[in-house]
Amino acid sequence: MLGATMLAGLAAVSAPAFAQEDTAGDDEVIVITGSRIARQDYVADSPLVSVTGDQVVANADITIDTYLNTLPQVNPAGTTTSNNPGNGGQANVDLRGFGANRNIVLIDGRRAMPSSAGLTVDLNTIPAALIDRIEVATGGAGAVYGADAVAGAVNVILQDDFEGVDFRATYENSTEYWDAQEYGVSLVIGGNIDDGRGNAVIAFDRSVREGMIKSQRPFAEQATATTSFFPAGSLLFGAANRPTEASIDAVFAGYGVDPANVSVGNRFGFNLDGTLFSAGIFNHPSDVENFRYDIDGNVNQNIFPDAYSYNFDFVNLLTLPMERDSFMARADYDLDNGVNIFGNISWAQYSSAQALAPTPIPTVQTRAPGENSTIQAVSALVEPGRTVSNQLIIPVTNPFIPTDLAAILASRTGDDPNLVGAGALEPFLMRQRTLSAGLRQSNFENTVTSYTFGAEGPIGSSGWTWHAYVSRGDTEIDRNQQGNIDTDRLQILLEAADGGDSICSGGFNPFGRQPLSAECIDYLEVSSTASTEFSQTVGQLYVAGDAFNMPAGPVSMVLGAEYRGFEFDFDPGSGGGPISGFNAQNPNSGTNSFEDLFGEALIPLAGDDAPFGAIDLSLGYRVSRSEFRDGITGDTGGSNDPAYKAELSWEPLDYARFRASYQHSVRAPNFGELFGGGGSAPQYFDPCSITGVQRSGPDSVQMRALCAATGVASPDAYVQTPGTQASVTTTGNTDLDPESADTFTIGAVFQSPVSNRWLDRFQGTIDYWRIDISSPILAPGVNQLIADCYNYYGTNPTYDVNRDSCAGIVRGGGDIFGVADVNDPNGLYPGLNGGSQQASGIDIAFGWGFEPEWLGAPSWAGSVTTSVMLTHLLEWKQQDLNSLPDLDYAGTVSFFGEGLGTSFPEWKAVWNTRWTVADFDLDVRAQYIASMDNRASVIFPVETSFTGTDAVWYWDVAGTWNITDNASIRLGVNNLFDEQPPEYAPNVQSGTDPSLYDVVGRRVFGQIALRY
Repeated sequence: MLGATMLAGLAAVSAPAFAQEDTAGDDEVIVITGSRIARQDYVADSPLVSVTGDQVVANADITIDTYLNTLPQVNPAGTTTSNNPGNGGQANVDLRGFGANRNIVLIDGRRAMPSSAGLTVDLNTIPAALIDRIEVATGGAGAVYGADAVAGAVNVILQDDFEGVDFRATYENSTEYWDAQEYGVSLVIGGNIDDGRGNAVIAFDRSVREGMIKSQRPFAEQATATTSFFPAGSLLFGAANRPTEASIDAVFAGYGVDPANVSVGNRFGFNLDGTLFSAGIFNHPSDVENFRYDIDGNVNQNIFPDAYSYNFDFVNLLTLPMERDSFMARADYDLDNGVNIFGNISWAQYSSAQALAPTPIPTVQTRAPGENSTIQAVSALVEPGRTVSNQLIIPVTNPFIPTDLAAILASRTGDDPNLVGAGALEPFLMRQRTLSAGLRQSNFENTVTSYTFGAEGPIGSSGWTWHAYVSRGDTEIDRNQQGNIDTDRLQILLEAADGGDSICSGGFNPFGRQPLSAECIDYLEVSSTASTEFSQTVGQLYVAGDAFNMPAGPVSMVLGAEYRGFEFDFDPGSGGGPISGFNAQNPNSGTNSFEDLFGEALIPLAGDDAPFGAIDLSLGYRVSRSEFRDGITGDTGGSNDPAYKAELSWEPLDYARFRASYQHSVRAPNFGELFGGGGSAPQYFDPCSITGVQRSGPDSVQMRALCAATGVASPDAYVQTPGTQASVTTTGNTDLDPESADTFTIGAVFQSPVSNRWLDRFQGTIDYWRIDISSPILAPGVNQLIADCYNYYGTNPTYDVNRDSCAGIVRGGGDIFGVADVNDPNGLYPGLNGGSQQASGIDIAFGWGFEPEWLGAPSWAGSVTTSVMLTHLLEWKQQDLNSLPDLDYAGTVSFFGEGLGTSFPEWKAVWNTRWTVADFDLDVRAQYIASMDNRASVIFPVETSFTGTDAVWYWDVAGTWNITDNASIRLGVNNLFDEQPPEYAPNVQSGTDPSLYDVVGRRVFGQIALRY
């Protein structure tokens, strides 16, 4: 039978095993990920990858996500480089790119403790010291583990019969700069109890990672995006009440600048002497004029002097620091009656940080008194019923207004409907960045504890067994933030007759890089400690056994019930309210519970002796009743949702087995989707820029008119500066429906039909997979809404400014400041059940081994084993709203604001080879990531300015000397050829996608392992 011998030839290779078959003994039964039915031949009926605990740490990785992200089935998302966009310092696993909230993480087949409102598991809290193996099931697993296992499950299986002592120490650092050290030590102690009736083991782990800032790498030190928030002040006049061109010309003529080089439509900043400088227009004859600061790290030299932008990347973090301590213990004991009792306890605590450039101000909306929400600022300078987005509102009475600016403001004769007053006396809008308040930094302290106790045993002499456990977990996250600015207080200073000097010494002067007094910093800065608490309670009971016999064999069944309860509480502390800097957040809390009934059946339709081979059918069903309660509003809701599966296995030949599976899952909305919300500022492309293809296309007249109607002051001259961002604010939605998913796989497990020494060690698998999610819970993409407004999809053929996607665009003179939901009085976008998500592809894996002696080498030349895993992505489509088209992102690399883990190469592969000679092992690992187009080219299909990436190979080598059976030393090099990350535009951050590509460079590592 194709089974126990499937992987015997690859037992030693430092590569993922296929996990379709194993070397289980004839009488040994094993439960594999994706089913609770024990089987003797370790057969999986949907794609499954297994890696050992030794493989996870073989390259000195201190967190398990680093290794998992090398697997082709995993889309790197929240990782050690997730600074901005951030992930709260956490690390997640994302199967197939559907998001970390659409797969589950298990420990010994039981749910791990979540660490976010999305109920995702932070892999930083699972140390590798006690891991026996990790199994990754990617065919969906909702019927077995819970309906939220849409894309599959990652099962971390711990050692259960450990005897002795295992001590390991690792160290890794960059070879070129010696500035990226990681090190870890672990200790595992275990032994048997009462002549082998029980076993107890305890593990300790300490790991440290040094953080890096972007200026430590040449490719990252200059921002590839731009910002309109300048430390010197940023002023762009809107069309409704702009000054005259003559006033601009006169002022700049006084600086000796040719008036032809400056326009009233330019963006302006301020020198320390009160004079104005023109920030220029990118890719346009109008360059930077009268800039009187040093050209230093604050200046984005990628575009200067064509245009000016603040270089916010110079001080941003590139990799996140981490310091982790953890403890884990487990024990089991066999009682006299055949009952096995077990339990485990785990504790992990780690600190991490995110750091961004000083705060852009403001990053919130401002409304009239009595009309603002808790996260909106208030000002009497805003007309009732109107909103000002992401702009400071400055009255013309402000005493710091420079003389030249005052002369320009005096020439205004229009009326901005958002502001009180008109003409020369009307307030004006600008932006700033507070260098004096320092970096925006979040320091995280995460503590996760978990307790599990259970028992299992026989039900009399029936041949059936029962299994029960209860678990309790708690997560506490303390987040200390520095560098945020209270926007209400800032607005008070700006509107004060003395510029705020009577409130804090010196007041606030926004015109130039003016230093703030310590008193004003204390008045404006919001240093807060926010706390998040999660708890999870799980109880499960099921019975398993053979129900009855059929001609082909017994029908095995599992019947069970499960309860899962979650509690969540978030207190933003003083970080709540209209805070500029990190995204403003409101207090949030809630409860969520699930009561499930589930069952499985393994039905042998034909036995091994059937003329057409053995056929097995596996069926599973789960019904889940969910309830939630919003702890702030008291809103309640819930649903009853089914999940089911059918899997078929057919083995017509000794060397080939075919398999197919269908899984239906239903995922209920999580805490973040129900009750959460916040702000973000994704990068956007502006179709109104005259450099764009759409502006000069066959509908250029209509495009110009729509650009003017949506707020572009000078549609014939407007050029977008690369990398500008638009703010959007989201909110939870308790009216969300569950999303449903259908997963289909079909494939084969095979080995050579010919028996000889060259082919006996060859084996492989091939699987086609497809995942379809209907009504996925999504927040509409900012760029997709912009593209819809300007008719990139043919959805607005009349170029109607009243279309919802157009009416929600908020501009200031030219740039898009934000996108608002016109159907919400506060402009907030709720999470919605969107159109659809679907992806499909082919997974291929094979392995082979040989002995160099067969090629004429000496007998001492040992043996070679090699294996390859690759995934070919056929499609990855998403429809954000029913009113928008399906967009296929397969073969595209992502950019800032599109979400973590949204780069989708069409080909990904990992190739592992080990050569073993006596006491020495030499390992080579190669990773391949195919070339990609830019995701923006799909969202804006006619545009040609976006760049993609070339294919990338990463090579890692390592050697192990097994000094004795109990001691070994391992040395190696990761990224042997110092492959630099590909740069493209627009990008996620640092000119690249740091989650997908290596941003540290070549690294050497060493590892010592002692076992007794």
